[in-house]
Amino acid sequence: MSAAMLLPFQTAFDPPQQAEGSLDPLGLYSIADALGVRLAPGVRERQSKPRYLTLALVGFAICRGVDETPSAQRLPAWLAYEWLVVMALVKQLQGTPQLQGIPGREKVRDCLERGEAVCASNYLKTPSVFGFHGIYRVFGVKSGLFDQDGHPLEPGRRVLRAWQQDRGLPTFFEADDEAGHFRRLIQRTVQAGRESGQMPAPGAPLSAWITTHLNPREIGTAEREALWSALTITDALRGEYAVLLSSPEGQRHWQAADGSEAAYHGSIFDHASLPMQQLLRTICAFERLARLLVDAFDEARWRMSEENRAVDMAWLAQGVCMQRAAKDVTATFNDALASLGEVDATARLRLENSFGSLCEPKSTAAFAAHLLAHHERVQRGKPPNGKRPWFDTFGDGRVAVRPGYVPEAFAERQGHYVHAYRTRPIWDFALDLGRVKKEAV
Repeated sequence: MSAAMLLPFQTAFDPPQQAEGSLDPLGLYSIADALGVRLAPGVRERQSKPRYLTLALVGFAICRGVDETPSAQRLPAWLAYEWLVVMALVKQLQGTPQLQGIPGREKVRDCLERGEAVCASNYLKTPSVFGFHGIYRVFGVKSGLFDQDGHPLEPGRRVLRAWQQDRGLPTFFEADDEAGHFRRLIQRTVQAGRESGQMPAPGAPLSAWITTHLNPREIGTAEREALWSALTITDALRGEYAVLLSSPEGQRHWQAADGSEAAYHGSIFDHASLPMQQLLRTICAFERLARLLVDAFDEARWRMSEENRAVDMAWLAQGVCMQRAAKDVTATFNDALASLGEVDATARLRLENSFGSLCEPKSTAAFAAHLLAHHERVQRGKPPNGKRPWFDTFGDGRVAVRPGYVPEAFAERQGHYVHAYRTRPIWDFALDLGRVKKEAV
């Protein structure tokens, strides 16, 4: 896919998902994400259905017969194909639980209800991020299923052969007779969509064929094996983590952890390889630091909201979590720095440059002042033009939490990670691919 194909489209209004500047107030996420990428390259928290990889592969294979010459007047073939598939699924699955979770379903459903064709202005604003190709594309590349341009590689060709076997379509990609009818129909429909810039609702036979063979919730036996192989064989750490999680012991540990990755990591540590142990140790060290800082920050917001007036740093210093952070942050920071140095030199440098001053020894009141100043720097640095801080600062140095950032409740969460580390999506993959017993869920 060329860079032009990945640019956002101007679309119908999307209700805002978050208030301004409401994500990552302390700038911790980039380091956590780097560690998550090392643990499971390509896997993201919003992934849950590995069969979207097959849907993408089938589209890439079919669209080899479609002119992919980049053009400002033509849509990329993968996008026209995505519109076609989502429209077919929405038409056929409307009113059933199987429609849940399909990216773009609400936009497409609105188009169908209005009798409109799907186009760039009424589909997802950035389909290369939020459509099913966007959500799973990096994973497909990292697992060796296809390259950056959407050309299937050998692991991807194994998935396609498995799909053909399960679906009874052995000559689907080559046949010029009836066996290749729907391939040719999809090619023509995609080509027409590229040229016109829109996708009308597909007819009943094509919608039924797509839903029968490309339903993201219905995976055949051979296809499951091929997808699991891609998940586990193409990267050592990702494969080890998936195999540990799907083992009988791993399933028991994850269920006992009740969603806590910190508890789960502690349970599997002794069963992991040395490289995995080193990475888990680094994640744990970084998350101890993140938990100290986030609890102190959230406690400050909560206490200020309860006080209902502007407060000074001496008042903030009376918080239990703020006092704990001021006391323990230097040692915890040094532990995280040392552990990151063994795993990711870039992440270590980022931590040192961004948090070094904040984590130097100081009084609790001075730490509270530095924590809020750190937050303001993080907000100012957010694209495109910075974000407002969550606090208003008055001329005498007192601060008050802004109404939009008052927490509904606060409870310190020592021992729990702040960030997620891919266990949930890999568990969902294992469930869909038959590696986790449904009764264990």
